[in-house]
Amino acid sequence: MAELVAKRYAGALFDVAMEENKLQPIKEEMEFIETCLKENQDFAKLLNTPLIGSNEKKGVIKNVFENQLSNEVLNFLHILVDKGRTPYMHEIIKEFKKIADASKNMVEAIAITAIPLEKETLLKLQVQLSMASGKNVQLKNEVDKTVIGGIFVQMGDKVIDGTLRNRLGHLKQQLSQIIL
Repeated sequence: MAELVAKRYAGALFDVAMEENKLQPIKEEMEFIETCLKENQDFAKLLNTPLIGSNEKKGVIKNVFENQLSNEVLNFLHILVDKGRTPYMHEIIKEFKKIADASKNMVEAIAITAIPLEKETLLKLQVQLSMASGKNVQLKNEVDKTVIGGIFVQMGDKVIDGTLRNRLGHLKQQLSQIIL
């Protein structure tokens, strides 16, 4: 259900953004909202609680975002409140960014490593991924100490697992088949 809701509302917002020729500004505003929701869990809970009426929620949204968001995005948030779709806001934002990026032949990717990658290495990897995928890859680096070594890349719905843990798992599997 969440995926269907996200696609429908993100698609509608994308259509408005394209009509108004404001795709990039609206994408940035949606990323800003996403950041606000992640950093302020109480605000997210307030938008999702059924104990507060939609008029009060819209008033809070207007007070918080009035000078920071365009009318298109404010109206979109009001529609989400009216239709009871605020619990799906993260999914809607994620889907909107995906649609917006696809329209510009872009894809976001995350490179997960045990230690932070140097800028030069990150850029080289970004170029290689762009060439391999035929898309403009926007690469971010995240650090996860459980990776041990190697790199794990998530690009859209594709995964490239070049971690030491993955290689050891394959080796263990091969050895277990030999021993049997």
